[in-house]
Amino acid sequence: MSEPSGRTYNQNHAPRKYSRSHRRVSVYTSWSYPGEANRNPAEMDNRFSTMTEVRRVLWPNYESPQWADPRRFQQGIAGSLELFFWAWVRFQQVIEEVTGHKVPMFQPVDQAGFPLPLDERVLADADTLLVFGLDHDVTEQVAAPEEIEAVRAFLEREGTCLVMGPHHDVGHSPDLDTRGWLTGVQNFNFHMHLPHYAVTQEDSRSARVLAKQPIDRTRPHPFTNAGNTEFNALVWMPPGDGRAGDVLVADSTIFSTLFGADESLVRFWKNLATAH
Repeated sequence: MSEPSGRTYNQNHAPRKYSRSHRRVSVYTSWSYPGEANRNPAEMDNRFSTMTEVRRVLWPNYESPQWADPRRFQQGIAGSLELFFWAWVRFQQVIEEVTGHKVPMFQPVDQAGFPLPLDERVLADADTLLVFGLDHDVTEQVAAPEEIEAVRAFLEREGTCLVMGPHHDVGHSPDLDTRGWLTGVQNFNFHMHLPHYAVTQEDSRSARVLAKQPIDRTRPHPFTNAGNTEFNALVWMPPGDGRAGDVLVADSTIFSTLFGADESLVRFWKNLATAH
């Protein structure tokens, strides 16, 4: 069963009107909620933690009835998935305050089993689209050719911005950050297992590394043994090659309060919401 319009958390999306001075920001979390929530907790690898496991590891942070009472909050894997939605609320609030538009949260398959591929129901009324890659490979979430073409068409629109957020002292060069994505931004939040976004070509005009994360070198790894001391934490691909929109690659955790948020990080969110 499908809906004629995109479905956000337990409701159909109400399209927002275009205004050049008020960007419309949307989030597409590329997981199957049931596919993740229904994993067998006895299988320890390649799944989200249960809420019970989160409480044990982070004790006593989640011991209030809000999180620990099974009559109020889910204690299985679904509970930890709901933590993400809780932690995205501040980002949604900040963007709404800046733009005047609510930030819908879309999913390929939501809590109620409604499917929503990445198509015009998601893209038609968005200026900035954040795609959070929080899925596990075992749930077999693969972008369909039609979805890839839909995103390409989205980026052909003037003024669009795609932020790719795979899961997992920030510096920047004024010569590279000509759009001011990091204006007033001193740091992101701290996460212990960040990815490295390798740039595989030397042309700094097509892919620019704007921020780096220092690596903890106390634990040997082939990457640091090769002399690397930092991860690429934010990569920007300016418009070009027929693409009118910007593309940013940054870890999805920097849009969540699960790993902390301060004024500097909020400033980065606002920069995304006000860039033209």
